[in-house]
Amino acid sequence: MKTLAMIHTVSSLAAPFGALARELLPGVNLFHVADEGLLDRILRAGEITPAMCLRVVELASHAQEDGADAILLTCSAMSPAVDLAAPLLHVPIYKVDQAMVDRALELGRRIAVFSTARATLTSVSELVRNTAAARGRQVEIVIGLCEEAMAALRNGRREDHDRLVRAALSDLVRGCDVLLMAQASATQALRQEDQDGLGVPILTSPRLALEWLRDNVRWARDKEA
Repeated sequence: MKTLAMIHTVSSLAAPFGALARELLPGVNLFHVADEGLLDRILRAGEITPAMCLRVVELASHAQEDGADAILLTCSAMSPAVDLAAPLLHVPIYKVDQAMVDRALELGRRIAVFSTARATLTSVSELVRNTAAARGRQVEIVIGLCEEAMAALRNGRREDHDRLVRAALSDLVRGCDVLLMAQASATQALRQEDQDGLGVPILTSPRLALEWLRDNVRWARDKEA
């Protein structure tokens, strides 16, 4: 039986990602690695730094040593670190938001990207731009940042967070073909009526990433051989 390691910067993500893995990858062992100190550093700096990327490489190396056959980095802000880690590992490492970006490019050329953290917004926007360029696609990226919502959430003011997110999105998506929620946690702010009212497809990374692993990674299908 093969093993997937997930690297998180928010320890509470282990539960929802674990549930998705049990649903979509039932024949795969799973273990979690969490480093919440990285998130604090990202939010303070407003960007990712070489030292942060090296920390992800170190975490991925330890996960490999601990028996991982593949690794998923669930922090969108740190996605560029995957490009540094990949050639140094003997096992594949994946970006949680790549499948989401791939789907967005199928849905249109004017793409809205929303985040409540500046570093995450930068990383996901760059991934959209680079993926489109690699495929010869022309895209227009419309960005939305609401750092006040993140501050409210980290201070336990969930209702304020949700209100701020909803207000920001109503203006952001006008004229766009698809909306990328760079942080899946922000999607929880949207009630069904909000999602219907936005009038565009809303993409988040967790389920799309696990579905991609199910459909494209050979070791996830070994049980069917």
